[in-house]
Amino acid sequence: MKTRALITMTTAALSLAACAANPAHKAPGTYHKESEHTTSSGTTYKTKQTTDVKVDEYGNKKATVETETSKDPKGLMNKSTSSSKKTYIE
Repeated sequence: MKTRALITMTTAALSLAACAANPAHKAPGTYHKESEHTTSSGTTYKTKQTTDVKVDEYGNKKATVETETSKDPKGLMNKSTSSSKKTYIE
């Protein structure tokens, strides 16, 4: 019985997390998010994310997420940057 309850709770939690992860569920507008952290070895990671949510005349939502991530190891002068762009349609 405990296993069945655990499976049910896990499934519900994953379902809710999947819904919250879709940026098309946000209200129309532009959202910005930035984060930065440094590891104990001195490597700095920076992430910038811009989400643009639009609704067309038919009520369909389209969310575009642009992410730029940079990695800068301490003292090595070899900073690297990557970027990605994803589109979600609801």
